[in-house]
Amino acid sequence: MRNRYIFLLLTCKILFGQISITGSLKPTGMFRLSDQSRMDLPFRLTELKLGYTMGDFDFMLNSAVEHRWGENMSAIDLREAYVIWFPNWGEVKFGKQIHAWGVADGNNPTDNLNAYDYYFMFLPGTDRKVGSLSAAMTVYWDDWQLEGVIIPDHIPNRMPFHEPDFPFQIPIEPSKYEKIDNSLEFGLRLKTTFGESDIGLSYFNGRDRSFSLLGVDTFNIIMISPKFGYRATTVFGLNMVTFIDDITIRAEAGYFTTENNYQESWFQFFETKAEYVQYVIQCEYRTASSFTIGAQLIGNHVLNAVGQTFDLATMGQTTLNTDNFTPGLGTPFAMIAEQSLSIVGSGMFFDESLELGYNLLINLEEKGQMVGVNAAYSLIENWSIDGSVSYFKGDDNPQNKFEQLEDFSHFQLQLAYRF
Repeated sequence: MRNRYIFLLLTCKILFGQISITGSLKPTGMFRLSDQSRMDLPFRLTELKLGYTMGDFDFMLNSAVEHRWGENMSAIDLREAYVIWFPNWGEVKFGKQIHAWGVADGNNPTDNLNAYDYYFMFLPGTDRKVGSLSAAMTVYWDDWQLEGVIIPDHIPNRMPFHEPDFPFQIPIEPSKYEKIDNSLEFGLRLKTTFGESDIGLSYFNGRDRSFSLLGVDTFNIIMISPKFGYRATTVFGLNMVTFIDDITIRAEAGYFTTENNYQESWFQFFETKAEYVQYVIQCEYRTASSFTIGAQLIGNHVLNAVGQTFDLATMGQTTLNTDNFTPGLGTPFAMIAEQSLSIVGSGMFFDESLELGYNLLINLEEKGQMVGVNAAYSLIENWSIDGSVSYFKGDDNPQNKFEQLEDFSHFQLQLAYRF
């Protein structure tokens, strides 16, 4: 009889598996510091994550409801839906996924497999990414890991066109983009451990996530018609994590090569090529009382840019150089300044019912900084009140990114229920 119960229990476990459900409800308001007016940008009102485990397989679902207060409109966003198989030699994943490469916190030059959602650029980690249909396989042997990812279709960044409350105004919204003949993208990553250090090498071959001006329609004699699309880009990446006493050091760098490889007889496509480097060096220290202090040095340097481009302001052709070239791939925060310093800290108080944090971003090349503070207070189990303030300061130069961000200075209030 006992063996029957054991058999029945094992059978039920195999057939029905194990289900996990997590989620949140987070009504949020964002208001300008200058006049306390409400900013009408979308936020994720609810999030739901479902997991189902059956034997060597996991099924994962990640969805959200995006809401705007001004228009009182909501939209369902299926962010991820994929299956994982765990053989004894590694793991295989297939479906709509958000990949997370790199070792630094928030700024990752080697993490280029997914597009960014610019509406959520100030959220941490994968919360600001767009999922894509892909297949991934990781093989383990001893201290080595080899991962390969194939993405059959190019997914661009989600850009906030015609959004007066967004800090960066995109001057033009293309009505169409040039067709990509081969949209297949892929990446490889090799990781291992040497002593107390983790080392990783990576490679990505695909296209920019942000669009670029590729050329003009010379067949149209009435008016000049610009042509937009996505340059072909490859990235070689290197990252490392090591420890010195109680200090954790994380570093990563990406070497980017990009070119416009579109060819059409009746279009004047600009032959452009460029090389640039992005890097992040992070130091982090955690005290015995759970206080965390960290700093990041973030850099973006264009090494070479040759070819021609078109100046929409003068409606004339001009030479491409390291000053007017704009990267279309990489970590977005590295593009705000050529070199910047980020300082962050956080701590828990009152039996971990109150979390306080701060962040500071300083432009090391020209005047500009961002100061932020945040707090989260746990009211009762699963409920909390979260608040934050972000203040940006630039100079009188309209080309200064921090000057453009000044009117985006805001405070945010959120009532959160997590389950």
